[in-house]
Amino acid sequence: MEDQKPRVLIVDDSRGDIRIVNENLKDDYTVIAATSGQTAIEVSSKDPKPDVILMDVEMPGMNGYETCKQLKENPATSEIDVIFVSAHDTVEEILAGYESGGTDYLTKPIEPQQLKSKLKIAVEHGLQRKAISNEKQSVEKIARTAMDSAGEQGVVLEFFRQSFDAKRPEALADLIISSLDLFQLNSAVQIRHDDITIDRATNNCIVPLEKELLTRLKDHNKIIEKGQRAIFNFGDISLLIKTITPDCDKWGRLRDFISILLEGATSKLQSLVVSNQVSSLVLNSNYALEQIAETQRAHKKETQNIADRLLVRLESSFHSLGLLHDQEEMLYKLVQDGVNETLTHVEQGDEIDHAIKDIVKQLQTI
Repeated sequence: MEDQKPRVLIVDDSRGDIRIVNENLKDDYTVIAATSGQTAIEVSSKDPKPDVILMDVEMPGMNGYETCKQLKENPATSEIDVIFVSAHDTVEEILAGYESGGTDYLTKPIEPQQLKSKLKIAVEHGLQRKAISNEKQSVEKIARTAMDSAGEQGVVLEFFRQSFDAKRPEALADLIISSLDLFQLNSAVQIRHDDITIDRATNNCIVPLEKELLTRLKDHNKIIEKGQRAIFNFGDISLLIKTITPDCDKWGRLRDFISILLEGATSKLQSLVVSNQVSSLVLNSNYALEQIAETQRAHKKETQNIADRLLVRLESSFHSLGLLHDQEEMLYKLVQDGVNETLTHVEQGDEIDHAIKDIVKQLQTI
């Protein structure tokens, strides 16, 4: 029976390290090994190919980055996910791994549970990529047709038109990616909203290194170009262009259009945030008004009861006070007038309640 376990190629010049990793993975994966970059390239070119390569960075001769670049240049091995293993955790290290074609990285010493988690993500990523291969070809054909008919300016205008209907940041992220698809640009976007990070990418295949780069570089320059890649940072939105078009004139135009598009996306995100805040304010205000109204009704009722009891006690005390009839009438009228003034004061609270309700209705309209 054919082995159905995912295949993992460990590339490390230390046989001891290979043995340790193999012990952690052998139950769930078919593990193969190579002790040099050249051997890894030869093994990866043969069927059955590995699903994931666990690549040590520091090796004699050809290091991990150089090995990965050669794997990515070969169509037969370019789709294999490569996870780098490094003793360093710096932006420069991450960029070097990403530039050479890696999809994730681990820092030594390797923690077994983290290793298994990252391998699982890589295997799922590979399966997803294969499943959408035919769909991607169809989407690219549609995108080329749309570009020919609408033009680059049309893509931006269509983005603005559709952004009016976006009710959530997730919808805005999807719209950014679909618009960049029409530019035939492979991209990944990150939107940070209310302590939530939303990540989207072309064909939904955003790898951990892309997320890491977008997060770490979000506070750097507005536009960062390095090699064939570019990162745009506009407020709480960061965009990664994975492959810049080699046509310099065209890229210059697209860069300007992307900036305009992201400026609009940032404004839309801000409006969504304000809209959510207003909605929350309206809901909280309505609830508070209901509580105030209930309290006022109870207060008014109790005030009336107190006044009634006061008048009853006053009338019953007239006999013991020995007052004349006119004196009783005058005293009763004074107390009654005071009670009426008190009730009028309570009813003025209703007018305040109505005024607040009018404000809430205006907020709902806005």
